[in-house]
Amino acid sequence: MRKFMNLKYWVIIALAVCILPQQLRADEGMWLTSTIEQNIKQMKKAGLKLSAEDIYSINKTCLKDAVVGLTTEDYPFDSFCTGSFVSNKGLILTNYHPIIRYLESFSRADRDFLKFGYWSTKPDEETNCRGLQVIQLVKMIDVTAEVKANTDSLSGTEDDAQINKNAVKIVNKYTKDTKTDGRITSFMGGNQYILSIYKIYKDVRMVAAPPMILGKFAGDADNWTWPRHTSDFAFLRVYVDKNNEPATYKKENIALQNNPFLKISIGGVKENDFAMVLGYPARTKLYIPSFAVDFMENVELPARTKIRGEKLRLINQTIDANPEVKFRYTARVNSIANNYLRWRGELDGLKSMQLSNQKKAEEKELTDWINADESRKVKYGNIMEDQSKVYDELIPYKVVDIYFNEAGISGADVVPFAGKFEKMVQMFGRKKINEKAIQGEVDRLLPVADMFFKDWNYDLDRQMYRDMFYLYYQNVDQKFISQAMIDALKQFDGDVDKYSEFAFKNSILTDSVRLKAFLAKVDTNTLKTLTTDPIYKLAISYYKVYTDRAMNQMKKLQAKQSDLYSLYMLAFYEKNADKQLPPDANRTQRLSYGKVQGCAPADGMQYNYFTTIDGLFEKNRRNAGNPVYLIPKKMRELYANKDFGKYSSNGTLPVNFMTNCQTSSGNSGSPVLNAKGNLIGLNFDRIAEGVASDYKYQADLSRSIAVDMRYILFILEKYSPSKELVNEMSIVK
Repeated sequence: MRKFMNLKYWVIIALAVCILPQQLRADEGMWLTSTIEQNIKQMKKAGLKLSAEDIYSINKTCLKDAVVGLTTEDYPFDSFCTGSFVSNKGLILTNYHPIIRYLESFSRADRDFLKFGYWSTKPDEETNCRGLQVIQLVKMIDVTAEVKANTDSLSGTEDDAQINKNAVKIVNKYTKDTKTDGRITSFMGGNQYILSIYKIYKDVRMVAAPPMILGKFAGDADNWTWPRHTSDFAFLRVYVDKNNEPATYKKENIALQNNPFLKISIGGVKENDFAMVLGYPARTKLYIPSFAVDFMENVELPARTKIRGEKLRLINQTIDANPEVKFRYTARVNSIANNYLRWRGELDGLKSMQLSNQKKAEEKELTDWINADESRKVKYGNIMEDQSKVYDELIPYKVVDIYFNEAGISGADVVPFAGKFEKMVQMFGRKKINEKAIQGEVDRLLPVADMFFKDWNYDLDRQMYRDMFYLYYQNVDQKFISQAMIDALKQFDGDVDKYSEFAFKNSILTDSVRLKAFLAKVDTNTLKTLTTDPIYKLAISYYKVYTDRAMNQMKKLQAKQSDLYSLYMLAFYEKNADKQLPPDANRTQRLSYGKVQGCAPADGMQYNYFTTIDGLFEKNRRNAGNPVYLIPKKMRELYANKDFGKYSSNGTLPVNFMTNCQTSSGNSGSPVLNAKGNLIGLNFDRIAEGVASDYKYQADLSRSIAVDMRYILFILEKYSPSKELVNEMSIVK
């Protein structure tokens, strides 16, 4: 991946495959909304009642305007999930599970929003989600020629540098004085470049969310499974300044006015109904070579699941012993568990479909095709062999990258916390010490420390520190083991447990009183207290080893691999010019379409396309006493009285349904739309049997799961105090 940064923009270049203007299979592919014109005939055959301009237009209001990405101020273009406007007052519908972190931060023992839900009844009860942003696509522009200007004779890092230079100029050219920002994304391995221009809304507030026992009913036990009975939804609202323009948070800001929004259908779904999903899927890897699949199957996915599995074990063990800890770790548990289960599903999928063998057969065909023509031999050479050699060189760096990120800086919380003090240490190392600047840095660190200790558990983090240290040490190449790590093990005869106990007991970074006392009198004489601190030394050694021995070397090899991959994709494109090649997801706005449909994932097994509230209560009965299957009293009363209102169907209440629309991570919160473009469901998950669709779509197994809009509206109207939200939305039959 090539990454560009200046003061205003992140311009991220991600690998994807350019879209081919050919007839497409309705159940495969995530297509750029800006090129939907070439898909429209096939979509209409599948049942669509809209025009291409109803979906994407720069001249009139359309569906693309109502579908937004949720990002953070640190990564303004990297959507972690999708949302959609559902009223003309800035109201956004998204999933529950990606915004748990905010509910967790708002909660305390006396106001447990995880237990009881978050239900605002008036504007001043809508709470700012600090750091949360919403991006709204304005338009997409092909800027390939401009990005590639003056790069014909360049390769590797020089090519990257010129592309970076060009990209920053292009983004500035198109966004200057427009109140918009932009990101350039590459397609077809760097052979095509698209600029996406966005409005960015920076004042986003929590409006409504169900209690966790409904929003994540059955917890991780049901994650990536079917049948599901989950009300995975939440409502947010965008606030703006008095001119209806994006603005940072201010109490006096007003709700966004007259924005494009989706209408909601309560007409229900039937099997084989047309369905489409719009959103911001993150990353797929449909075109990685066989040796990359082998690495994923044999090294990366086993490593990631092993690390995440150990994290989950430690956190859940602590929560079981001390339920109060859940307020601090609920969001983290959900994030860790979600990826852990997804990676397990991907691993099983890669093995069951034997994707590596399929790739090797495709690569042999490609090599034979190249060798059958002299001009192609000159143009493409031994492209597969050349790529494989560079990839072999990359493997030890990829391994340390996995363990640095998963077990190092994202392992024990105290490690990245220690890293926050490095800037201050560096300030003392300058020739001329600026005491005023150092005091400013101390003033910045004091509230950072307060926030850290407020949500930190000593015993849990000590065990996490121990286990992540061990996993890193045991699995990376010895050249990436720091002297601090070697010294720690030598001091305690290889006993990591004793070392971790010593480190935590003797570190100022684990004691808020000692740390604040240090910061109150920090100078050139007392600085040694920090620089000799056992946790600080180890934490900084993680960073230094990665930056000094891995990062730059890895970047050079990746740049070389990127050039080869670009050539490989040209060959692949040319050979398969008569075939359908869906584009890889890369956080640009996409549309997938297909049908409401169940599946048969294994011999003798049949998944119906929908579930009802009856199944919710059946799971509750079968798992009596298990807290993740509890149902609130009011819901039990509504069910007993069959009080489903206008949302009932055949005497019961629809809950979830499946489609064969291709989705990926990032599609959480995506609207599921019917043939008329009305909202019928909210995408929130996939089934584990088909989660390997990130590598290869499987028509018989790739299924996405959505909350039926009738269930969401039922909970709002019949269960929640936020009933007025229903009146704010436009509902059609």
